[in-house]
Amino acid sequence: MIGAAGATGPGPDPGGDVDESNVAVEPSRFTPDLLAGRVALVTGGATGIGKEICRVLGAHGSAVVMASRKQEQLEAAVAELSAEGIDASFGVCDVRDAEAVRAVVDGVVAERGALDIVVNNAAGNFPAPMSAISPNGFKAVVDIDLLGTYNVTKASFEARMRERGGSIVNISAPFEQRGVVYQAHVAAAKSGVDSLTRTCAVEWGPYGIRVNAIAPGSMLGTEGLKRFAEAVPGGVPQKPSNPLGRHGHGSDIAYLALFLCSPMARFVSGQVIAVDGAGSVDMLRLGAGPI
Repeated sequence: MIGAAGATGPGPDPGGDVDESNVAVEPSRFTPDLLAGRVALVTGGATGIGKEICRVLGAHGSAVVMASRKQEQLEAAVAELSAEGIDASFGVCDVRDAEAVRAVVDGVVAERGALDIVVNNAAGNFPAPMSAISPNGFKAVVDIDLLGTYNVTKASFEARMRERGGSIVNISAPFEQRGVVYQAHVAAAKSGVDSLTRTCAVEWGPYGIRVNAIAPGSMLGTEGLKRFAEAVPGGVPQKPSNPLGRHGHGSDIAYLALFLCSPMARFVSGQVIAVDGAGSVDMLRLGAGPI
């Protein structure tokens, strides 16, 4: 839990099995009422990074509405966060279905009376070489990641943000201008998300809407990492290859989302920020260590 007693600051990654149990979570330094009175919609919010974003936004005063296709997971996540004192609820939809998305967004505005924050976190991924990705498989990932982000973003703009402004955070990937083995479909979709982020920031700035993206590196406890470990020969390396030598945790993404959605980021828009231990900028990958 965020802010748990005994949590320590970052240091060398302890290594060992790739799971969340051996990664310390930094307690929050933000005031608990930072987002008081705000309403956030988080797609893919029932599991993994999305749930951690819901937890952190909710722990700092925002009401959170999570959306995904699986009602059972949504119910479990809402119960978990509600037990922590967070004002959480959910809506069921497939982000690929524009009408279903609009129904959920309209429901949030009708029931909550506001929609101040949108986090587009829903994503699809199955690691595979380009030669093994079928047209339907490629389309499925692009439709979830890119079309889904468009559907939720546009519906939120039309339902509330055009008149009241707000903050949109898209969850991308640190693949820009790089070739990524086993991730041709994801890299293509996330490149579109990055471009959409910048364009919406430019077009919607006059409405008081800020649009940014976060590009997570390898994050412990996520479905994507588990699938990658199963699909790639040799699995995921126990020792992270990024210069910081650490595995990421969902809270690393969630705290940045918190900042971007807060008044402290009032002049930040149109940015794609990698949270990957400098992995995406380490061109030579020498693993030189301290030099």
